[in-house]
Amino acid sequence: MTVISRLFGYFEEGFLNLLITMMTLLVFGEVIARFFFNTGFLWIQELTLTLCGWFVLFGMSYGVKVGAHIGVDAFVSKLSGKPQKIVAIFACLCCLVYCGLFLKGAWEYLSQMYQIGIPMEDIDFPAWLIHQLDPDDAWETWRIDVEDGAVPIWLSQSILLIGFSMLTWRFIELFIAILKNQAVGFQLADEAKDSMHLIDEAAKSISSEQKENDKDTK
Repeated sequence: MTVISRLFGYFEEGFLNLLITMMTLLVFGEVIARFFFNTGFLWIQELTLTLCGWFVLFGMSYGVKVGAHIGVDAFVSKLSGKPQKIVAIFACLCCLVYCGLFLKGAWEYLSQMYQIGIPMEDIDFPAWLIHQLDPDDAWETWRIDVEDGAVPIWLSQSILLIGFSMLTWRFIELFIAILKNQAVGFQLADEAKDSMHLIDEAAKSISSEQKENDKDTK
């Protein structure tokens, strides 16, 4: 379990880095094209929004792993021992139920999109790939219309199922860790603590600059 989780974590980090890099390059290219060459690409906006959705939904499980999610723990933090464990188990079960509802909804939605075969508006498969596909097999299996060549919506939005499956995996891991007393609950981001840390760092930076200026003056 530990080895699988570790490999899974490496894959998450690598894929998230790839997504944010692609979004940055696409937006940068679009800005350069519009402001310097007075042109643009219709497919870049749709692809960037799609990648953004993948980044958010794919990153949910990674946020659970590194404790990046924000939560209200004013009550739970005052508990200790068995009461805290019971509350943590209950919260984890609620999260698993939440994921189960979304997985059910995502499956039904993607099934409908697959049956209807609605394509994306501006993103097409490369021509060389379309020419290698059998028209009947492409439609029956992937819902790809070779005459249009557009990417089907069910494929681009499959991250709904993938993202919540990964999030479910992380909550199951956390649930097992709580039962084995390897974790006391959710790791949550502390915005107040982070803000105070940034303020302290800024104050130290300003103080050091003032000292250097005083030395230069003397």
